[in-house]
Amino acid sequence: MNIQDLKYYHELLKQKNYTKTAQIFGVSQPTISAAVKRLEAQFGGQFLIRNQSHQKIIVTKLGMQFDEHVQSILKEMNVAQKEIKQRPGQDILFGLPPIIGDHYFPQIAPQLLSSHILNHLKVLEHGSYELQEMLTEGRINIALLGNTDQNIASKLDIKVLKKFPIQVIVNPNHPWAKRKGVYFKELKDQSFITLTEDYVHAKAIDEMTKKEKLALHPVYESPDVPIVKSLVAKNLGISYLTTFAINSHDKVVSIPLLDKYQPSFLLVAAKRKNYILNEKEEKLWDTLK
Repeated sequence: MNIQDLKYYHELLKQKNYTKTAQIFGVSQPTISAAVKRLEAQFGGQFLIRNQSHQKIIVTKLGMQFDEHVQSILKEMNVAQKEIKQRPGQDILFGLPPIIGDHYFPQIAPQLLSSHILNHLKVLEHGSYELQEMLTEGRINIALLGNTDQNIASKLDIKVLKKFPIQVIVNPNHPWAKRKGVYFKELKDQSFITLTEDYVHAKAIDEMTKKEKLALHPVYESPDVPIVKSLVAKNLGISYLTTFAINSHDKVVSIPLLDKYQPSFLLVAAKRKNYILNEKEEKLWDTLK
């Protein structure tokens, strides 16, 4: 099977046009036609219905299903190319979300230093969801991630390190400050300060609002946890934050949710299932676990 034929085929399904597809690859239109015929002959099915001019196409159900497999193959080939290009002994491509970098990574840094791993880390800081994508695409090899459940991308091998509740935070002078707990539905009438969608908290909020069938009223959205805590400390609103990110000097009060079901913040180590770690990466993975 020719990988280039698969690339032609997938692009043809995107463009629905032989001429445009040929122009993208800088080849002749018959080259694209021949690639499709080879694939159909090899797999024994009709993927496309062509008109007489071969300009426009209709994709059969079988052709659509085949393209799902083609996309998986091309994605795996892309990951393989990135892995092979990585030279043995080079820095470890390591993903680290800001909130975990601030509150957890300093705890393990001394051990990584003593294991002679810390100086080999090439850290890329992004939100957990973007790092998941980078892992599956082979742009990084290992990451610490935050999530609300263990059902992370199926191609990732994960190890849950710690589990933290996500609680409501308020100013010490807020009417709720002395309460032992609140129900999530009570948040609907509050001025709400939220984190941006690249944070796990956004997914947790989405889960709870769908469950309770309510809408919150954000007065401000921030990509920065310290800013959220600072605004809450100034009594400009309330927020919803994992206890993992709350310190004694934050000047906020955290209040547990009383709901029977509620998401938690999971701190996990993650790598690709089919990725073979080198010696340094093995040390890092063992330390993280």
